[in-house]
Amino acid sequence: MFKELFAKKQHDTNLRTKRNIYLLFSILIGLLLIFPEDITWARDRLSYLEYASSSWTIMQRYINSGIFSFFSNEPLFLTINIILSSFLVPENVVKCIIFTSTIGVLYSLGKITKYNFLILLFFLLVPQVVKNHVIHLRQGLALSIYLLGLVSNKKYGGLLRCLSIFIHTSFVFLILFEFLEIILKRVKFTFTVRILLSSIFLTIFIQAIPVLASLFEDRRAQAYDFTMAEGSSGLGFLAWLFVGSLFILVTKKDYINTITCYGILFYLMSYFLLDFSARIFENIIPLILIGVLSIQSKYTRTLFIMFFILYSSLIWYLSGFSFLI
Repeated sequence: MFKELFAKKQHDTNLRTKRNIYLLFSILIGLLLIFPEDITWARDRLSYLEYASSSWTIMQRYINSGIFSFFSNEPLFLTINIILSSFLVPENVVKCIIFTSTIGVLYSLGKITKYNFLILLFFLLVPQVVKNHVIHLRQGLALSIYLLGLVSNKKYGGLLRCLSIFIHTSFVFLILFEFLEIILKRVKFTFTVRILLSSIFLTIFIQAIPVLASLFEDRRAQAYDFTMAEGSSGLGFLAWLFVGSLFILVTKKDYINTITCYGILFYLMSYFLLDFSARIFENIIPLILIGVLSIQSKYTRTLFIMFFILYSSLIWYLSGFSFLI
Protein backbone atom coordinates (compact mmCIF):
# COMPACT_ATOMS: atom_id res chain seq x y z
CA MET A 1 0.00 0.00 0.00
CA PHE A 2 2.77 2.45 0.96
CA LYS A 3 4.63 1.50 -2.19
CA GLU A 4 1.57 2.34 -4.32
CA LEU A 5 1.08 5.68 -2.55
CA PHE A 6 4.75 6.54 -3.06
CA ALA A 7 4.54 5.59 -6.75
CA LYS A 8 1.42 7.74 -7.20
CA LYS A 9 3.05 10.68 -5.43
CA GLN A 10 6.15 10.31 -7.58
CA HIS A 11 4.01 10.16 -10.73
CA ASP A 12 2.14 13.33 -9.73
CA THR A 13 5.43 15.10 -9.01
CA ASN A 14 6.84 14.07 -12.39
CA LEU A 15 3.67 15.23 -14.15
CA ARG A 16 3.81 18.63 -12.42
CA THR A 17 7.46 19.02 -13.38
CA LYS A 18 6.67 18.03 -16.96
CA ARG A 19 3.74 20.47 -17.01
CA ASN A 20 5.86 23.34 -15.71
CA ILE A 21 8.59 22.74 -18.29
CA TYR A 22 5.95 22.45 -21.03
CA LEU A 23 4.29 25.71 -19.98
CA LEU A 24 7.66 27.47 -19.82
CA PHE A 25 8.37 26.51 -23.42
CA SER A 26 4.83 27.55 -24.36
CA ILE A 27 5.50 31.03 -22.96
CA LEU A 28 8.81 31.19 -24.84
CA ILE A 29 7.03 30.27 -28.09
CA GLY A 30 4.41 32.94 -27.41
CA LEU A 31 7.16 35.52 -26.86
CA LEU A 32 8.94 34.38 -30.02
CA LEU A 33 5.83 34.96 -32.13
CA ILE A 34 5.35 38.58 -30.99
CA PHE A 35 8.83 39.55 -32.16
CA PRO A 36 10.28 41.45 -33.98
CA GLU A 37 9.15 44.89 -32.86
CA ASP A 38 7.77 45.77 -36.30
CA ILE A 39 4.77 43.48 -36.45
CA THR A 40 3.89 44.39 -40.04
CA TRP A 41 6.45 41.90 -41.40
CA ALA A 42 3.74 39.24 -41.66
CA ARG A 43 0.87 39.21 -44.10
CA ASP A 44 -2.54 40.52 -42.94
CA ARG A 45 -1.04 42.35 -39.95
CA LEU A 46 -2.12 45.76 -41.33
CA SER A 47 -5.71 44.50 -41.34
CA TYR A 48 -5.43 43.54 -37.68
CA LEU A 49 -3.97 46.95 -36.85
CA GLU A 50 -7.07 48.41 -38.47
CA TYR A 51 -9.26 46.16 -36.32
CA ALA A 52 -7.38 47.37 -33.25
CA SER A 53 -7.89 51.02 -34.11
CA SER A 54 -11.32 50.98 -35.78
CA SER A 55 -13.31 48.08 -34.31
CA TRP A 56 -16.04 50.32 -32.93
CA THR A 57 -16.59 51.89 -36.36
CA ILE A 58 -16.63 48.46 -38.01
CA MET A 59 -19.09 47.14 -35.43
CA GLN A 60 -21.43 50.10 -35.94
CA ARG A 61 -21.43 49.41 -39.67
CA TYR A 62 -22.51 45.80 -39.09
CA ILE A 63 -25.15 46.87 -36.55
CA ASN A 64 -26.62 49.29 -39.07
CA SER A 65 -26.77 46.48 -41.64
CA GLY A 66 -29.04 44.36 -39.44
CA ILE A 67 -29.01 41.71 -36.74
CA PHE A 68 -27.84 38.89 -39.04
CA SER A 69 -24.97 41.00 -40.32
CA PHE A 70 -23.91 41.85 -36.76
CA PHE A 71 -23.85 38.30 -35.39
CA SER A 72 -22.34 36.66 -38.49
CA ASN A 73 -19.34 38.99 -38.66
CA GLU A 74 -17.44 38.05 -35.50
CA PRO A 75 -18.80 40.59 -32.97
CA LEU A 76 -16.81 39.05 -30.09
CA PHE A 77 -13.53 39.61 -31.92
CA LEU A 78 -14.50 43.24 -32.48
CA THR A 79 -15.47 43.57 -28.81
CA ILE A 80 -12.13 42.15 -27.67
CA ASN A 81 -10.33 44.68 -29.87
CA ILE A 82 -12.45 47.52 -28.49
CA ILE A 83 -11.62 46.53 -24.91
CA LEU A 84 -7.89 46.03 -25.55
CA SER A 85 -7.57 49.24 -27.56
CA SER A 86 -8.95 51.20 -24.61
CA PHE A 87 -5.62 50.78 -22.81
CA LEU A 88 -3.17 49.46 -25.45
CA VAL A 89 -1.81 50.94 -28.67
CA PRO A 90 -2.85 49.00 -31.84
CA GLU A 91 0.53 47.24 -32.17
CA ASN A 92 0.29 45.91 -28.62
CA VAL A 93 -3.33 44.84 -29.16
CA VAL A 94 -2.14 42.60 -32.00
CA LYS A 95 0.75 41.27 -29.89
CA CYS A 96 -1.61 40.55 -26.99
CA ILE A 97 -3.90 38.54 -29.28
CA ILE A 98 -0.96 36.55 -30.68
CA PHE A 99 0.50 35.78 -27.26
CA THR A 100 -2.74 34.85 -25.49
CA SER A 101 -4.01 32.69 -28.35
CA THR A 102 -0.68 30.85 -28.50
CA ILE A 103 -0.71 30.15 -24.77
CA GLY A 104 -4.38 29.13 -24.88
CA VAL A 105 -3.85 26.63 -27.69
CA LEU A 106 -0.66 25.13 -26.27
CA TYR A 107 -2.08 24.89 -22.74
CA SER A 108 -5.25 23.16 -23.94
CA LEU A 109 -3.45 20.72 -26.22
CA GLY A 110 -0.95 20.03 -23.45
CA LYS A 111 -3.65 19.32 -20.89
CA ILE A 112 -5.42 16.87 -23.21
CA THR A 113 -2.19 15.06 -24.18
CA LYS A 114 -0.65 15.12 -20.67
CA TYR A 115 1.80 17.80 -21.77
CA ASN A 116 3.36 15.82 -24.58
CA PHE A 117 6.37 17.81 -25.85
CA LEU A 118 5.63 16.73 -29.42
CA ILE A 119 2.76 19.24 -29.33
CA LEU A 120 5.32 22.05 -29.04
CA LEU A 121 7.20 20.67 -32.03
CA PHE A 122 4.09 20.25 -34.18
CA PHE A 123 2.82 23.71 -33.22
CA LEU A 124 5.88 25.26 -34.87
CA LEU A 125 6.35 22.64 -37.60
CA VAL A 126 2.85 22.25 -39.07
CA PRO A 127 2.20 25.31 -41.30
CA GLN A 128 -1.58 25.14 -40.92
CA VAL A 129 -1.17 25.44 -37.16
CA VAL A 130 1.53 28.06 -36.71
CA LYS A 131 0.19 30.40 -39.40
CA ASN A 132 -2.96 30.98 -37.36
CA HIS A 133 -0.75 32.68 -34.81
CA VAL A 134 1.22 34.63 -37.39
CA ILE A 135 -1.22 35.80 -40.08
CA HIS A 136 -4.74 34.45 -39.44
CA LEU A 137 -4.85 35.81 -35.91
CA ARG A 138 -8.62 35.83 -35.59
CA GLN A 139 -8.77 32.12 -36.37
CA GLY A 140 -5.94 31.41 -33.91
CA LEU A 141 -7.76 33.27 -31.14
CA ALA A 142 -10.99 31.41 -31.89
CA LEU A 143 -9.10 28.11 -31.81
CA SER A 144 -7.71 28.91 -28.37
CA ILE A 145 -11.21 29.67 -27.03
CA TYR A 146 -12.61 26.48 -28.59
CA LEU A 147 -9.83 24.28 -27.17
CA LEU A 148 -10.13 25.91 -23.75
CA GLY A 149 -13.79 24.94 -23.96
CA LEU A 150 -12.78 21.32 -24.55
CA VAL A 151 -10.67 21.23 -21.38
CA SER A 152 -13.10 23.24 -19.21
CA ASN A 153 -15.88 21.76 -17.10
CA LYS A 154 -19.18 20.92 -18.75
CA LYS A 155 -20.90 24.05 -17.41
CA TYR A 156 -18.55 26.52 -19.09
CA GLY A 157 -16.95 24.35 -21.78
CA GLY A 158 -19.92 24.36 -24.12
CA LEU A 159 -20.33 28.13 -23.74
CA LEU A 160 -16.67 28.78 -24.59
CA ARG A 161 -16.84 26.56 -27.66
CA CYS A 162 -19.96 28.35 -28.90
CA LEU A 163 -18.35 31.74 -28.27
CA SER A 164 -15.54 30.80 -30.67
CA ILE A 165 -18.07 31.20 -33.51
CA PHE A 166 -18.29 34.92 -32.75
CA ILE A 167 -14.52 35.27 -33.11
CA HIS A 168 -14.19 33.27 -36.34
CA THR A 169 -17.26 31.90 -38.11
CA SER A 170 -15.42 28.80 -39.38
CA PHE A 171 -15.97 27.29 -35.92
CA VAL A 172 -19.67 27.00 -36.64
CA PHE A 173 -18.70 23.83 -38.50
CA LEU A 174 -17.08 22.29 -35.41
CA ILE A 175 -20.18 23.12 -33.39
CA LEU A 176 -22.23 21.51 -36.16
CA PHE A 177 -20.09 18.36 -35.90
CA GLU A 178 -20.65 18.33 -32.13
CA PHE A 179 -24.43 18.64 -32.49
CA LEU A 180 -24.37 15.92 -35.13
CA GLU A 181 -22.50 13.58 -32.78
CA ILE A 182 -24.79 14.36 -29.82
CA ILE A 183 -27.94 13.68 -31.84
CA LEU A 184 -26.68 10.50 -33.53
CA LYS A 185 -25.24 9.08 -30.32
CA ARG A 186 -28.43 9.82 -28.40
CA VAL A 187 -30.25 7.57 -30.86
CA LYS A 188 -27.57 4.97 -29.97
CA PHE A 189 -26.29 4.41 -33.49
CA THR A 190 -23.00 2.56 -33.80
CA PHE A 191 -19.90 4.48 -34.86
CA THR A 192 -20.08 3.04 -38.39
CA VAL A 193 -23.71 4.09 -38.81
CA ARG A 194 -22.93 7.55 -37.40
CA ILE A 195 -20.15 7.98 -39.95
CA LEU A 196 -22.48 6.92 -42.77
CA LEU A 197 -25.36 9.18 -41.70
CA SER A 198 -23.07 12.13 -41.05
CA SER A 199 -21.61 11.73 -44.55
CA ILE A 200 -25.08 11.96 -46.07
CA PHE A 201 -26.02 14.98 -43.95
CA LEU A 202 -22.75 16.81 -44.64
CA THR A 203 -23.10 16.23 -48.39
CA ILE A 204 -26.48 17.96 -48.32
CA PHE A 205 -25.23 20.70 -46.00
CA ILE A 206 -22.26 21.53 -48.26
CA GLN A 207 -24.66 22.23 -51.12
CA ALA A 208 -26.60 24.65 -48.91
CA ILE A 209 -23.60 26.65 -47.63
CA PRO A 210 -23.66 29.39 -50.35
CA VAL A 211 -27.35 30.05 -49.66
CA LEU A 212 -26.83 30.12 -45.88
CA ALA A 213 -23.85 32.49 -46.19
CA SER A 214 -25.94 34.95 -48.20
CA LEU A 215 -28.94 34.58 -45.90
CA PHE A 216 -26.92 35.44 -42.80
CA GLU A 217 -25.12 38.27 -44.62
CA ASP A 218 -21.66 36.93 -43.90
CA ARG A 219 -19.12 39.35 -45.36
CA ARG A 220 -17.35 36.46 -47.15
CA ALA A 221 -20.46 35.43 -49.09
CA GLN A 222 -19.28 37.51 -52.06
CA ALA A 223 -15.57 36.88 -51.50
CA TYR A 224 -15.66 33.11 -52.02
CA ASP A 225 -16.46 31.34 -55.27
CA PHE A 226 -17.77 28.18 -53.59
CA THR A 227 -15.70 26.15 -56.02
CA MET A 228 -12.39 24.31 -55.84
CA ALA A 229 -9.67 26.62 -54.55
CA GLU A 230 -7.34 28.04 -57.19
CA GLY A 231 -4.00 26.25 -57.15
CA SER A 232 -5.35 23.05 -55.59
CA SER A 233 -3.80 20.05 -57.29
CA GLY A 234 -5.75 17.27 -55.65
CA LEU A 235 -2.62 15.92 -53.94
CA GLY A 236 -3.88 17.18 -50.60
CA PHE A 237 -7.10 15.31 -51.19
CA LEU A 238 -5.26 12.06 -51.93
CA ALA A 239 -2.96 12.45 -48.93
CA TRP A 240 -5.79 13.08 -46.49
CA LEU A 241 -8.01 10.45 -48.11
CA PHE A 242 -5.40 7.86 -47.13
CA VAL A 243 -4.30 9.32 -43.78
CA GLY A 244 -7.82 10.41 -42.80
CA SER A 245 -9.24 6.97 -43.56
CA LEU A 246 -6.52 5.37 -41.46
CA PHE A 247 -7.23 7.82 -38.63
CA ILE A 248 -10.94 6.93 -38.69
CA LEU A 249 -10.11 3.23 -38.58
CA VAL A 250 -7.46 3.11 -35.84
CA THR A 251 -8.15 5.89 -33.33
CA LYS A 252 -10.13 5.46 -30.15
CA LYS A 253 -13.77 6.40 -30.71
CA ASP A 254 -14.03 9.01 -27.97
CA TYR A 255 -15.84 12.35 -28.27
CA ILE A 256 -12.95 14.45 -29.59
CA ASN A 257 -11.80 11.83 -32.09
CA THR A 258 -15.33 11.35 -33.42
CA ILE A 259 -15.71 15.11 -33.97
CA THR A 260 -12.35 14.96 -35.74
CA CYS A 261 -13.59 12.15 -37.98
CA TYR A 262 -16.57 14.29 -39.03
CA GLY A 263 -14.14 17.12 -39.79
CA ILE A 264 -12.01 14.87 -41.98
CA LEU A 265 -15.10 13.67 -43.85
CA PHE A 266 -16.27 17.25 -44.36
CA TYR A 267 -12.89 18.28 -45.77
CA LEU A 268 -12.76 15.38 -48.20
CA MET A 269 -16.34 15.89 -49.38
CA SER A 270 -15.96 19.66 -49.78
CA TYR A 271 -12.42 19.66 -51.23
CA PHE A 272 -13.61 20.12 -54.83
CA LEU A 273 -16.70 22.16 -53.94
CA LEU A 274 -15.64 24.87 -51.46
CA ASP A 275 -12.62 27.11 -51.96
CA PHE A 276 -12.38 27.68 -48.19
CA SER A 277 -12.55 24.04 -47.08
CA ALA A 278 -8.84 24.10 -46.19
CA ARG A 279 -9.43 27.00 -43.77
CA ILE A 280 -12.05 24.94 -41.95
CA PHE A 281 -9.76 21.90 -41.96
CA GLU A 282 -7.07 23.97 -40.21
CA ASN A 283 -9.32 23.90 -37.13
CA ILE A 284 -9.38 20.10 -37.30
CA ILE A 285 -5.63 19.51 -37.55
CA PRO A 286 -4.92 20.23 -33.83
CA LEU A 287 -7.64 17.70 -32.98
CA ILE A 288 -6.00 15.18 -35.32
CA LEU A 289 -2.73 15.68 -33.43
CA ILE A 290 -4.56 14.93 -30.17
CA GLY A 291 -5.92 11.71 -31.65
CA VAL A 292 -2.55 10.68 -33.09
CA LEU A 293 -0.76 11.08 -29.75
CA SER A 294 -3.43 8.96 -28.04
CA ILE A 295 -3.02 5.98 -30.39
CA GLN A 296 -1.98 2.93 -28.36
CA SER A 297 0.00 1.17 -31.08
CA LYS A 298 3.53 2.58 -31.06
CA TYR A 299 4.06 1.58 -34.70
CA THR A 300 0.86 3.26 -35.91
CA ARG A 301 1.51 6.36 -33.81
CA THR A 302 5.03 6.63 -35.23
CA LEU A 303 3.63 6.26 -38.76
CA PHE A 304 1.31 9.23 -38.23
CA ILE A 305 4.07 11.31 -36.65
CA MET A 306 6.35 10.62 -39.62
CA PHE A 307 3.54 11.64 -41.98
CA PHE A 308 3.13 14.99 -40.23
CA ILE A 309 6.88 15.62 -40.27
CA LEU A 310 7.18 14.78 -43.98
CA TYR A 311 3.94 16.55 -44.92
CA SER A 312 4.90 19.74 -43.09
CA SER A 313 8.51 19.68 -44.28
CA LEU A 314 7.32 19.37 -47.88
CA ILE A 315 5.06 22.42 -47.51
CA TRP A 316 7.89 24.46 -45.96
CA TYR A 317 10.28 23.31 -48.71
CA LEU A 318 7.90 24.16 -51.56
CA SER A 319 6.56 27.46 -50.23
CA GLY A 320 9.17 28.65 -47.74
CA PHE A 321 7.82 31.64 -45.86
CA SER A 322 5.75 32.84 -48.82
CA PHE A 323 2.44 32.02 -47.13
CA LEU A 324 3.40 34.13 -44.10
CA ILE A 325 4.77 37.30 -45.73
